[in-house]
Amino acid sequence: MRQIDEGGTGRRTQAQEFADAVARSGVTHVFGLMGDGNMHLLIALGQRGVPVVEVRHENAAVAMAEGYGWSSGRIGICSVTHGPGLSHVATSLLVAARNRSPLLVVAAETPSGYQGAQTFDQASFVASCEAAYRRMKPGEHPADVLAEVLALARDESRPVVLGVAADLFTSPVDGAARSGSTYPPRATVTADDDIDAARRISRLLTGAQRPVLIAGRGAMDDTSPAMMTALADRFGAALATTLPAKGLFDGHPYDLGIAGGLAHPAGERVLRSADLVVAVGASMGRSTTQSTRLFEAAHVVKVVDDLAATGKAETLRGDAAATLRHTLSLTRDTPDTRPPWFTPVGPSAACWQEDLHDFSPPVPDGTVDPRVALAAIDRHIPDDATVVIGNGHCSGFAAAFLTAPARGRFFAAQGFGSIGQALTTAIGAALGSPERKTVVFEGDAAFMMHAQELDTAARAGADLTVFVLDDDALGTEYQRLRLEGGHAEAAVVPAPDLAAVGAAFGADSFTIDSPDTLVLAETALRPGLAVVDVRTARSVLSRHLRLPHRTPTPNS
Repeated sequence: MRQIDEGGTGRRTQAQEFADAVARSGVTHVFGLMGDGNMHLLIALGQRGVPVVEVRHENAAVAMAEGYGWSSGRIGICSVTHGPGLSHVATSLLVAARNRSPLLVVAAETPSGYQGAQTFDQASFVASCEAAYRRMKPGEHPADVLAEVLALARDESRPVVLGVAADLFTSPVDGAARSGSTYPPRATVTADDDIDAARRISRLLTGAQRPVLIAGRGAMDDTSPAMMTALADRFGAALATTLPAKGLFDGHPYDLGIAGGLAHPAGERVLRSADLVVAVGASMGRSTTQSTRLFEAAHVVKVVDDLAATGKAETLRGDAAATLRHTLSLTRDTPDTRPPWFTPVGPSAACWQEDLHDFSPPVPDGTVDPRVALAAIDRHIPDDATVVIGNGHCSGFAAAFLTAPARGRFFAAQGFGSIGQALTTAIGAALGSPERKTVVFEGDAAFMMHAQELDTAARAGADLTVFVLDDDALGTEYQRLRLEGGHAEAAVVPAPDLAAVGAAFGADSFTIDSPDTLVLAETALRPGLAVVDVRTARSVLSRHLRLPHRTPTPNS
């Protein structure tokens, strides 16, 4: 493809070299919002044949890059301009950092000598968002810098922001020097760490009477799940997951589903009886442990590769797969395969029916019980789909009553505890894996934060169906105020006609407001972009909010 010489010098620009390097990296899309600082880079990417997905807000660009990385297995790349263009990404950058998602933000810096309103300390801002910042210097070669920051993102499992002065993008390459890494090698777990962790786990499992194995995001590789089930079979241990690893043990007779506040009643009863919990690739935070209440009778130990990991659980440093492999080897001479210490509870979908019987409030006309609606929708989701759920009150229903697709993927857009991330993350996921249907579940308040990105999804051709669980309120706040005994109406924020909003952006649109209209879900899941307004009853409180709560201490 012919390159345009924007400077009129006949020489290639830094932006063009960047674009070539991005194209060679294998990414199929770059997400961004054009500003005067990054416009030459986005133009060069388009000329090089890399599709640029123009978003409506910079925060969405980072979320889409994260979702793209989740579904494609590549490192997502996005670009924003300097100043407010970068400051707008704060929430999504923190979300990605808390999720330990590798991605790259190419952020313009103000041109040399600029003293206008958009000047601020971008490096300090990025550090406050728990991401890495790397400034490109004049004379460095764009291809080498790009390779370095992509490696940094991958090796440290974190977002990296690359700052490039706006005037550097348009400067000629002039045989820029090959640059060496400015970052020291990452401190990683060692083979000795793996063996030490395996020895400790082997001793604990051998001595335990009621063991539970919990898989987190860090155990979702190609081999760890099978090794965990082998250990469960050997020691009669129960199996469970954190929310991000939902569905990992579906079909195994010892599976209890999700551990923590999102556990189903039958699973929770077993988990409370455990005397040992071995978590692999899981941080064992408040959600998974119900603020430590769930495992009060158990010794909890976690295996993580994050050298900075903290918490109340005993922490072992180790790679998930390597530690499990050594544990299986160390325990291969266990005299007898133990039977399960508990009565297997059956599939999670069946277990959640208990909640429908235990809690059955009246459902007003014009609304549906979200639990019933999600169970009905779940039956129509393709088994190779990508499912993305958001945060907030609606997530308790989605995590419980949706099944992780057997041949697909399940993602929770919940890092940093933020609502409003599911739609934008799902758009990136849809473009990262276009051969799959992507299905997103989001609350109405969260959906309205980024509803304009439906336009982005339509322009990009995303195969995406959005189910909005619409209770006309800030759901969690409404329910908590109601439980406190007053002022719940302050959290009621009526949404517009969400089907009409979807139609305005070019989506096929539907409204589910009665049991009879649940059949529309099947049509809405056909290929293309669709929005479904699922009008849910505020009378139905998610089980995780019905659990007893205590005021957390600073160390909970």
